[in-house]
Amino acid sequence: YLGPDHSQIEIYTESKHGVLWASLRDQMNMDAPPAELTTADMPAPTCATCHMSGLEGYAVTHDTTERLTYWLFAPVSERRPNHLRAEAEMQGICMECHAETRIERLYEQAADVVEATNEIVRTSDEIVASLRQEGLLTETPFDEPIEYVHFDLWHYYGRTAKHGAFMGGADYVQWHGFYELTLHLTELREAAADLRRERGETAAAKPGD
Repeated sequence: YLGPDHSQIEIYTESKHGVLWASLRDQMNMDAPPAELTTADMPAPTCATCHMSGLEGYAVTHDTTERLTYWLFAPVSERRPNHLRAEAEMQGICMECHAETRIERLYEQAADVVEATNEIVRTSDEIVASLRQEGLLTETPFDEPIEYVHFDLWHYYGRTAKHGAFMGGADYVQWHGFYELTLHLTELREAAADLRRERGETAAAKPGD
């Protein structure tokens, strides 16, 4: 059992890029060399088109992260050290098909999703850290149910929301992202309250106290 899936392919499939790819696939020039690829060859992009290809004269790369702005895999996502150059390169690829205003709006909205996700993750981290400080959780990882709630919150649903925002998968930002993020944060808070309540009841039940 490998755990819940990381949903990049599902996000792409439901995005407008993925829908266009599925409908236009028979019209694509799949034999075009990556270094010579044009929008006529590939009018709807794949993952490789945006992240790796030399579309319309851009440099081909085998580093799929070269054009990324954020460390999206991280619990709290910060901008990469080379984010200005990386973002400019990715936006250049985007502008082969899209207007600059459309691209700027997507990046602004995606940045908002990243920051909102970061805030939820930081809150969940604070809850778990405070429980450890109070002696209500052990230092051993994954020996208590609440730790799985905390892990799933950032590792699956946080990542899903952030990837969905940059890849144009609205369902994965909302229903498979923020709905699950807020649900898990609520469960985390309730579990923390239960642990504190149990400690209080145990202390009250001790004879002589």
